[in-house]
Amino acid sequence: MLLKYAILLKVEMLHDYYNDLRCPDLDFVPSRDTADALKGHDMLYKSIGNKLILLIKTDDTGKPIIVPNSSLKLCFYVNINNVRFANYTNINFHPFDATRFYFTNLNQTKVGTSLYLNTAVAQYNSANNYPVGALAGDAMGNHYEAIKSSSSSNIHDTSNPGYWQPKGTAQYVNNGDGISLAGDTYLFHGTANTDFTIHIYTLNTATSAYDNLLTTSTIHYPTAQPTVPVDLSLLKNGKYRIEVNGSSSLVYHDKEAILQNCFGMVELFNNLPAANDFSWFDATGLPKQSTYSIRFANRSAIWKYIARSGDVTAIKDNASVYTFNNVPASTVFTSSVPIPFKEQPLNSLFLESASLGNISPIPNPPTNRLSTIIQGSDHYYCAEKHLNY
Repeated sequence: MLLKYAILLKVEMLHDYYNDLRCPDLDFVPSRDTADALKGHDMLYKSIGNKLILLIKTDDTGKPIIVPNSSLKLCFYVNINNVRFANYTNINFHPFDATRFYFTNLNQTKVGTSLYLNTAVAQYNSANNYPVGALAGDAMGNHYEAIKSSSSSNIHDTSNPGYWQPKGTAQYVNNGDGISLAGDTYLFHGTANTDFTIHIYTLNTATSAYDNLLTTSTIHYPTAQPTVPVDLSLLKNGKYRIEVNGSSSLVYHDKEAILQNCFGMVELFNNLPAANDFSWFDATGLPKQSTYSIRFANRSAIWKYIARSGDVTAIKDNASVYTFNNVPASTVFTSSVPIPFKEQPLNSLFLESASLGNISPIPNPPTNRLSTIIQGSDHYYCAEKHLNY
């Protein structure tokens, strides 16, 4: 008997650091529940290069032999396999914090024909604070990275090239993709009180919103408390909205993910209608074979060159894009703005030597070790390179 499998869907990891955008630094691992669900539905998964590929057994017409129920959810943990990943990636990730990245087809983030599992980059808002490295969009769908900080009291919108550098129209992983990871208990931080009413909401598959009330409980303390423990031990693994006295937090409950210390989770849901771009199957029941993307922006940092002697008088850019400042009374040269890390070296930089003339190109600073530097009133990541001149 000939077994037939068709591609159900793909998930690709993209990264602006790489020349071809293909990011090989992250691995996909199915959760235990997902591994069981794949077996039960005659489905296979392959993690190849920068892609997760899901396959499903089909009949001669190309339709699944076992049709997945609309309530089926698949979860894959995302693990980092390159220790330098965070160095050249524009993310705030701390492995020992409770926050992880959460990606799903319910985010409905689409640009042109590209289907993103990460949330959309939020449009610039003058009421918000934007530290160095923050991402923001404009009304035309263009995205920018902050190269100087701005705030509600120091407003500089994305049209100001002194504060923002363009990143194109792609949708990048951003702070909106963070979620708290919790085990059996989640500590909810809120306004101090003696009485707490706790509501836990799960996904409403009809609306793709977390407004389906699952449980309600109350806790009383003799004295006011700023935190309250929320019991999650009886819940299935997954995402929930926890509301305490009217305030809400989104939480991902999964002890296995905590033990793996994973970078993030990808959840793929089958509840979307066939006409939806992010659904698995078309109206006839055939797999759409869609490719979903998760895209990371490359980190920008101040580049610092340290010359061996005072013979080096300047660092310059043949392309006239970047300028470097000589730290007074030193042999140190720093870029005036942060420069994005790229796999392809920036070959337009050269040094001016009093005795040797111009030397070009000079090597780029490595990404294996980052420090910090203060320029103006802002703190920046900094990459150093010692020169043999």
